[in-house]
Amino acid sequence: MDRVMTIKGLVYSADERFGDEPFIREYINKEFRDTSFRAFRQRCDSVGAWLQEKFPKGVHAALIGSTDRDYLTAWFGIQCACSVSVPLDVANSAERIADEINRSDSEVLFFDERHEADLERFRELCPDVKIYVHLHKAFEDTLYLEDIVSEYESAKPAGMPSPDDLAAILFTSGTTGQSKGVMLRNSNLMDNATCEPDLGFHGNKRLTVLPIHHVFCFTCDILCALWYGRTICVNDSLMRILKNLKIFKPTDATFVPMITASILKRMQQMAERNPDKKAIGKEVFGEDFSVIYSGGAYLSPEIIKGLKEFGIEIAQGYGMTECSPRICNGIKFSPQPESVGRVVPGCEVKIVDNEIWVKSPSVMMGYYKNPEETANALTDDGWLRTGDLGYLNDGYLYITGRKKNLIILDNGENVSPEEIENRFVTFEPIKEMVVFEHEHTIAAEIYPDPEYASDDIRAEIQAQIDAVNDTFQPAKRIVKVFYRDCEFEKTASKKILRSSIQNA
Repeated sequence: MDRVMTIKGLVYSADERFGDEPFIREYINKEFRDTSFRAFRQRCDSVGAWLQEKFPKGVHAALIGSTDRDYLTAWFGIQCACSVSVPLDVANSAERIADEINRSDSEVLFFDERHEADLERFRELCPDVKIYVHLHKAFEDTLYLEDIVSEYESAKPAGMPSPDDLAAILFTSGTTGQSKGVMLRNSNLMDNATCEPDLGFHGNKRLTVLPIHHVFCFTCDILCALWYGRTICVNDSLMRILKNLKIFKPTDATFVPMITASILKRMQQMAERNPDKKAIGKEVFGEDFSVIYSGGAYLSPEIIKGLKEFGIEIAQGYGMTECSPRICNGIKFSPQPESVGRVVPGCEVKIVDNEIWVKSPSVMMGYYKNPEETANALTDDGWLRTGDLGYLNDGYLYITGRKKNLIILDNGENVSPEEIENRFVTFEPIKEMVVFEHEHTIAAEIYPDPEYASDDIRAEIQAQIDAVNDTFQPAKRIVKVFYRDCEFEKTASKKILRSSIQNA
């Protein structure tokens, strides 16, 4: 089948190909609620027609909420109106959200319950927002999404966007500094969603867990489901992943390493009572489960090995918001499991001074109204400087660290903190750890696991540090250790904000 080049075209194509098959599956009040590909297209048309009536020349519309039928109706309804979606992090403060609404020139805001109390603050800080729409209920002085869907039930929005038209502005969570608005064309997102061949994905059920404003979730879960004909099973809380694995019985899921490590730890605890690890794997993930796709951060080989002991396959990929996001796709039964996957079709990768550079139809237009940062990220001939360090081996990419995190010691030694941190990922007494430079040597700030039972947890941690130090050359050895009594601050994709290190 010919590849679709716009998001609106994808919604219509999915309706034509998959019709009444389930696209979105939710578990609400102990009952399943399915929304078919056809019903979803009709809902999106209603929102699109309404938006075109209010903004005939198009509009930038912001969204704050979590994955569900209503949020996705709004997101794709904006696309059906040939307009621009601006998904924002629901966990951010009202002030941070207002700043990104203003910097994205958004004039419509779709929101859910979590920011009802911030509505007056938004009105004060965002004078250009003309319409507020509550995703889930009638609410004072706002519109209600379901009322719009009902009123415009038989309406259809006009026109089809160009593949080169701006489809979305996605703000990078960023581990340092102010967020940047990544501009993605229709063609960027559609190239990324359709670049891999269909290996029989039609009818699969994917548990979607990650934040919907994050492009890893949006492309690899939602857009790919529309392209391949998958059913998206909505996980309603990170606290209920294990429960929802049992309820939905998915065939696969996308996780970030922190979630994967947490589930592995849980299964290892279960194995203390039951030595049959394969049985535990089936009990936790279900008989139908095939593979975890991991991204968002580097996944330690120790976690991959640990999951295999429970019969769970994991495929590690690699990407970034600026590339819509996939640069490498995770491969099930990968011949190079310690890599971050195989470079996806249509994407070029080269290594320049140890930094990974990428050229692809998926690469962004640039940062919204930020030409200086755009020039820093994109070369004149279209290469994206990723900021990640690594190397290629037979089409598979390996990550060695982050350029901006690289520690350069007085003796000229370059030390990648991630290389050291990854050696402690599966060490149970440590919940979180960050390696950094302190007084010209290597130091670590550690949050011990408060649930770990120990007579002297710091002594256990120091013994492990000594053992790891013995495997490293002197420049990479941890000389100083600081302890903290709370978790590190994190981005939406669960990456630790290195700026939150207390002792750096």
